[in-house]
Amino acid sequence: MAPGAGEAMAIACAACWATSVVLFRRVGTIDPRALNVLKNLVAIVLLLITLALMGQGLDRGRSDADWARLVGSALLGIALGDTLFLAGLQRIGGSVAAVVDCAYSPTVVLLSVLVLGEPLRGSLLAGGALVVCGLGVVSWPERATTLPPSARVDFGGVLLALAGVVATAIGVVMAKPALERSDLVEATTVRLVVALACLLVWQAATGSLRDSLAILKPQPMWRIAVPAAVLSTYVSMLLWLGAFKWTLASRAALLNQMATVFLLVLARTVGGEVVPLRRWVGAGIAVAGVVVVVLW
Repeated sequence: MAPGAGEAMAIACAACWATSVVLFRRVGTIDPRALNVLKNLVAIVLLLITLALMGQGLDRGRSDADWARLVGSALLGIALGDTLFLAGLQRIGGSVAAVVDCAYSPTVVLLSVLVLGEPLRGSLLAGGALVVCGLGVVSWPERATTLPPSARVDFGGVLLALAGVVATAIGVVMAKPALERSDLVEATTVRLVVALACLLVWQAATGSLRDSLAILKPQPMWRIAVPAAVLSTYVSMLLWLGAFKWTLASRAALLNQMATVFLLVLARTVGGEVVPLRRWVGAGIAVAGVVVVVLW
């Protein structure tokens, strides 16, 4: 793989993910578990087609430890994490989701040092400090009197989305060792199949399977949900896992945080949300941090 490919994938992933979040925000109040089933199924179909075109199959030589890492990562990061994030997203706007996403890179950086033994290099320290500083400025609350009703924050939604972001971060760090020894498309397919199976079993056990499967019937909502699913769970996930495969987990996480900037821009220009000036300033500081990580 060419030098810098992992970093480029991380930034491209951030752009795709931000776009998909704005699209999912427009889907409406669909059961987040059902929406997670739809997006995972769409991506699995595309991934299986990709594997067939590549002439690849299941890696039967994978160690038990790597299977455990991929399965655990899928259950925590996709089945649980994505469901929680989608539930929170229905209650918060895109610009607030951008702020909540700030928990992602600090969590991954911390875990990559503590669990994976990755070094804290100077560029990560300097760039990471700028990113965290910028995200702190973004998340600093405005006085309630200065905000219109449409810009107020649903803290219950924030907590749900935050739990989803943290679960996703833990899941990807868990999968990192297995990803380094696996084919990217095959490992992504395995994670999604495991997550989908878990979701279906969970919904069958809770008596909500029939309602969730109803989302698979063609309907107008698909015009938004299917493109969002393709971007978030096929394109973004391949780019995301590719970044973690071909660069340090901590470095990829910081570059993934560009999604915060993209989300703010899209929330304002496409979603028509009110985005306070302070969030734009914080986003600029975060961009400076990304530049330091890439160029230093």
